[in-house]
Amino acid sequence: MRSIVTIFLALVLLQGCDAVEDMTGMFEQPELAQALIKSKHGWDSQIGYRINNGTLTQVTVMLFADQVRGETVENLKAVAKDVVSSVFDSTPQVIYIQIASQPELQQVN
Repeated sequence: MRSIVTIFLALVLLQGCDAVEDMTGMFEQPELAQALIKSKHGWDSQIGYRINNGTLTQVTVMLFADQVRGETVENLKAVAKDVVSSVFDSTPQVIYIQIASQPELQQVN
């Protein structure tokens, strides 16, 4: 009986501090960021993030080399900062930009 009361109390307190709503919103933000990059720049991307103790500590923006090959590092940095500030409510401690390349497959005779 005590555990049921404790769980109920915890759920009520979480609702009161909007923690559940914040966590629900965090799952939607990477999808919004990917859509924003696609609509503004035409690039496919993947977005990851890390939260420690309720604080957004890092966001990783992964772009594909074939699509951003001609871009400068400064431009990629500006795009990442713009997207992260537009989509996430808080500022992360660090933003990582990853450039992913798919290996060329060799044909076997």
